[in-house]
Amino acid sequence: MHILFCCSVALGRSRIHPASTGVNDDGPPSQKCSPYLFPFVKTLEKAGHLVSVVIPNSSRSWIGKAHIIGETLQATYISPEALVKDAGNSAQGPYDQNDAGTNGLSVPSNQHGRSTPESTRPWVVVNNGTPAACTQLGIYSLFPDREPIDLVISGPNHGRNASIIYGLASGTVGGALEAATCGKKAIALSFASKEKQPAETIQAASRLSVKLIERLSAHWPDERVQLYNINVPMRSDVEERPAVYTNMLQNSWSKSSLYQEVDIHTSQPKKTSNNSNNNNDNNDDIDLREGTSPTKRGGDDDQRVQPRQARYFKWAPELSDIQRSVEASQVGTDTYTVMNGWTSVTPLAANFSHVSGFSGELIL
Repeated sequence: MHILFCCSVALGRSRIHPASTGVNDDGPPSQKCSPYLFPFVKTLEKAGHLVSVVIPNSSRSWIGKAHIIGETLQATYISPEALVKDAGNSAQGPYDQNDAGTNGLSVPSNQHGRSTPESTRPWVVVNNGTPAACTQLGIYSLFPDREPIDLVISGPNHGRNASIIYGLASGTVGGALEAATCGKKAIALSFASKEKQPAETIQAASRLSVKLIERLSAHWPDERVQLYNINVPMRSDVEERPAVYTNMLQNSWSKSSLYQEVDIHTSQPKKTSNNSNNNNDNNDDIDLREGTSPTKRGGDDDQRVQPRQARYFKWAPELSDIQRSVEASQVGTDTYTVMNGWTSVTPLAANFSHVSGFSGELIL
């Protein structure tokens, strides 16, 4: 089995075990943003899988299944060893090997303990790419010399993706959803902690995840299940604790918000300016440049828009009500399960399910 690992790693066919391809939304290996990538790849390789990787060049968290239209994506084949250096939150690569530190992460090796040559398992870094874009490129474009992909793995995410609030926003889940819309079986994988973890805990979570992935892919139920969302608690005894089927917690925003208004006099935000390279041919744009009277462009019959004062907002998630919903979650939900130290496995369909009970004409 050929597995595409989007935003994180991709697996190809081996002689013994099936393999996969993967992606993630945290970007290249980094202690800060994507600390689980190399250990997980190494565990996959030890299990006999041939691994190919497709990752965005920077963090794409909270982007869901988005594609950035109008952007030209640059996909660069690169040796995984060149990505070992911790580049913070972005990888422009490749890096000089003499400058690449281990950052506490192991460089994957083959079964004989030697570093695997780049030519046998190329990794791909995608500039301007999203998890969904990495999935598309991995499935259709980047590995023409390999067998068609049977399974897509997106992850492992740095932190949990449990509940619909996080699931719908997650780039990791978005990468798996994209694979499902391409007719591929997919698994979104999250390691449920943003705290720094001991190497032994990461290795235990990786071993359990590989076992789960192999079990689920070998016994895929039917077409009703298009993807699985897995959340693995980060604890040293995770392999000894149950993995259970769950439902996603149904929660919603109430008073909290993802954005906070900025006082322009005390915290000047970075302004965006019109850029001729944006290739934006939409003539319905509203001109809101500061100091001008906004105008809707439309030829001789321009429609004047009432002037308005600009307000500024920065990304500053206030998640208290979401956290309360997690703490109040019930047995059987993904949040309750992972918060209590068990691994949650949620089977999903990639669709907007129709609500029954509505039919016929709407009388206005």
